Amino acid sequence: MLTSARTTGALLAITAAVLTSCTEVIHYATPVAGPDRSPLTSQDEDVELAAADCAQVDAPMTTIPSLADDEPVLRIPQPRGWDRETRMDSQLVRFTMVNRRLVHDQFAPNAVMTLERAAGFEDPDVVFEAQRGALADSFGATDLRVRSHTLCGLPAETVDYLTPPMGNTAPHPATVLMVVMNTDDTTFAVTVTVQTTDPANPTYQRDAETILSGFQVLPPPES
Repeated sequence: MLTSARTTGALLAITAAVLTSCTEVIHYATPVAGPDRSPLTSQDEDVELAAADCAQVDAPMTTIPSLADDEPVLRIPQPRGWDRETRMDSQLVRFTMVNRRLVHDQFAPNAVMTLERAAGFEDPDVVFEAQRGALADSFGATDLRVRSHTLCGLPAETVDYLTPPMGNTAPHPATVLMVVMNTDDTTFAVTVTVQTTDPANPTYQRDAETILSGFQVLPPPES
């Protein structure tokens, strides 16, 4: 069974602790170049055909390295000014980027992408419900506003919410995109969370929309 319901709240709390302090991020984070942003080199035509069902955005696309051959192909828009941050990388956290140029109240806007997997079929609606429950119950998010839709033809939900206080950071808006992919024998749950303490900033608004709408979850390439 997917662990999303149990880990979502803890993950968000860790994310906040790592990224809240502007000073810490500036002095300790090491920006690195993103992976190859060129089109996929896979010979699997199904992957490219699936990409045609995804929204196209005006930003370079970064392909996120897979940790297993059967994982979905994940590509994320990386707008100008959003630097790769690797300290949180793990089996769960696959990609983080931070925009230090938009720091507000000692908080750097950030985007965090996670991937979880479970054997067998899990109903996407059940996964989404569990993740929303974790946001409210484990993390303490409030004012959840949910929009169901599809992303690259897959079931998806976008949830806007208000974070609880985190250290010296007051409650602020965040948005999480949740996507579920069912393959023949595995269920994958993917999330992308963006957050800021300056939601009225037009650059952040534009970039956040680009990141979330242009994110791609594509079928695993055939071997």
